[in-house]
Order: sequence, then C-alpha cells, then structure tokens
Amino acid sequence: MNRNQTVIFFTLSIINIVSGIIENEWLGYITKPLLMITLGFFYFQHTQSTLNKRDKIVLLALFFACLGDTLLMFQRQNQLFFLLGLGSFLLAQVCYVMLFQQEGESRHFRWLPFISYSCLLLFFLLNKLPGDFKIPIIIYSVVITLMGIRASERKVNDKSYQLVLIGAILFILSDSLIALSKFVVNIPLSGLWIMATYVVAQYLIIQGLLVSRRA
Repeated sequence: MNRNQTVIFFTLSIINIVSGIIENEWLGYITKPLLMITLGFFYFQHTQSTLNKRDKIVLLALFFACLGDTLLMFQRQNQLFFLLGLGSFLLAQVCYVMLFQQEGESRHFRWLPFISYSCLLLFFLLNKLPGDFKIPIIIYSVVITLMGIRASERKVNDKSYQLVLIGAILFILSDSLIALSKFVVNIPLSGLWIMATYVVAQYLIIQGLLVSRRA
C-alpha cells in the first residue's frame, strides 16, 4: 500500500482505539467495521487490473474478519455473538492458511514455537472456560497455530516473508489477549492492546501479500 493509504488506515485505527478508551460506543460501532473494509478496498485497488483466485481469497479473509469485528462488538449483549465472531475469524484464518500454503513450504521445523505457545495458552485457558466454549476455543487455537506455522514456511522474498510472519505473530498475540482478558485475568487497557496488535497484524499481512504478488 502507498503512503496515503497507510495514513488513512492507521488514522481510522487510532480513532477506533481512542473510541474504546473514552468509551464512545457509537464511534466504535462506526469505525471498527470500516477497518477491514478499508484494507480490502486498498488491496482491491492494487490488484483489480489482474484480479485472480488468490486475490479473491485475500478479500474473502478480510470480509470474514470484518464480520468477526462486527459480531464481537455485541458480545456484551449476548455471548452467542462471541461464538459467532469466533467462527467468522476462524474462516478468515482458514483463508490465510490456504494463501500461505500456496506460497510454498521451504522453511521447515518452524512449527515448534507456535505449537508450544498454543499448548501453554490452552493450559491457562481450559480450566477457566465455560463448557460451551472449550471445543470452539480449542478448534480456533489449532487453526490460528496452523496459520502461524504456514506463515513461517512461505517460500517468498525476504521482505514479504518478514512482513507476513510478524503479522501472523501479532494476530496470534491479539487473539491470545482477547481470550486471556475475557476468561482468565483482567488486563489493564486490554482493548487498546488487542486492537493495536490486531490492526498492525492485518496491515502487515496484507502488505506482505502485496509484496509477494508484485515479486
């Protein structure tokens, strides 16, 4: 993405984060769905002349992420929205797994840190989770761990590899903060850290995918 698009995206992200800090729900309701819509629009601008199947999967991932963002805004009203949001993000992660797998598997034995981290996180979570949440959280943990592994195995140029891998790690961190703050411990300014890691993660992944596409 170019400089202007980056400024627009992060300005919108900062507004959304601030809306959470000052507890302005309506500003949050307006800006949060726009984050992935904006990112998807910018990606489309760069690829529309030669749009291919890979690009459609990227846009589908951002659509599911946007849907997940929207559903999670209403989780306080009903816990069902949390599970629906989790399901939407699960589909976004599946899209990313498919994308990363298409770009090769040249870097082996990078899976151990991701699996170890996932097991450690589940160790802290499982005893705290309500019964209805255990299976969905385990499934989601498996898929997002696979997303991280696939990101670490991509056979692409170094810049794209680094951008996507850092993005994937931040995505895992953001999701971990959501789970820990919801079920385990009260994290100060959790909304800020969750959104900050999330928006940077998505930006880096999309930027990295654009870099590999141009290579």
